[in-house]
Amino acid sequence: MIDFEKLDRAYAEDGFYALQLEVGDVCYQGCIYCYMNALPESRNMLSDFLVEEILEDAARLGITAIEWLGGEPLLRKEIFRFMEKARNLGLKNNMWTGGLPFADRNVVERTAGLCRNGLISIHVSTVNPELYRVLHPGRPADDLHVILDGVKHLLDTGYPAEQVLNSVTFTGLQPADDMIETMDYFYRKMGIVSSLNVYHTYLRPGTSDTELKRFIPSPSEVKKVYKKYISFMPVKVLPMNCVNKQYCSATLAVLNDGTVSPCATIRDGCPEKAGDMSFTGIVEKNRDYLNFKYLKDPGNLPEDCRLCLLNDSCWGCRSRSYAAGLGLYGKDPRCFRKYTRGKKERKRENIS
Repeated sequence: MIDFEKLDRAYAEDGFYALQLEVGDVCYQGCIYCYMNALPESRNMLSDFLVEEILEDAARLGITAIEWLGGEPLLRKEIFRFMEKARNLGLKNNMWTGGLPFADRNVVERTAGLCRNGLISIHVSTVNPELYRVLHPGRPADDLHVILDGVKHLLDTGYPAEQVLNSVTFTGLQPADDMIETMDYFYRKMGIVSSLNVYHTYLRPGTSDTELKRFIPSPSEVKKVYKKYISFMPVKVLPMNCVNKQYCSATLAVLNDGTVSPCATIRDGCPEKAGDMSFTGIVEKNRDYLNFKYLKDPGNLPEDCRLCLLNDSCWGCRSRSYAAGLGLYGKDPRCFRKYTRGKKERKRENIS
């Protein structure tokens, strides 16, 4: 449930609507393409005091929603206490979980109660058990059934399907048809739409560029997936990033090591870290960097973007540009669109 009035106002006023808050890096799901190398044992974790301090600052900054991230945020012992504090501060709780903790029905029900006015996102990039094991090496294929059963229980609690997302990552390790089948499964069987992310080349820090290239899907496969993706969505023209540029601009992140970043998938950020300086102080000092203010001037968009029919809602994925060495403001290397503002192109979206 996005409050679009507040989102649009935050964008127009160079403010922030959502805070992505990584409470730690522990996760058992073992996604081979994970952007932060989530681990079975903790390496970085925000302290209880710092999480609560950041929540208080977020409320003071006029932020509307907390995007709870990890690792796996539901593995953090204090997560429900944090969520209760956020709710008491008037903040919406949006939970981003891999789904394995949903094996515990009590976890499902508590999450549903605390996210009643927000969103719950789970992460299933394939419903094919064999491909699941490829994408999650070392994990049993039964994990997939555990997650799907947990999602079904979530819906059985009465939690609305329209407040659930399946956050998928499309990589070169699976064919477009498999990604389409996965999105179709959630939409047709559960009424859940997917949040589509296309692989970022800098994922798996410390891995060689050659090794990372195998995760990159071809432009034709990306185009095929997007063409099907729009059939599930009420809006038939979608940006190349996982959200529109307004949400992208009005979101910022605190990573599990205290780094304050424009986006959780940009593993870099402000020179000051949360804990060394107040979160409010960091935001005020770095506001223009954190909300991509440079790109709000259409003249500063990458050349192709300046000509694109979608640039009212899209400026490409800033994380993919950064990952490809093009800086925060470069062209999204995964964008397959070839728009110009000619007469024919004004009449229709050219992805057929």
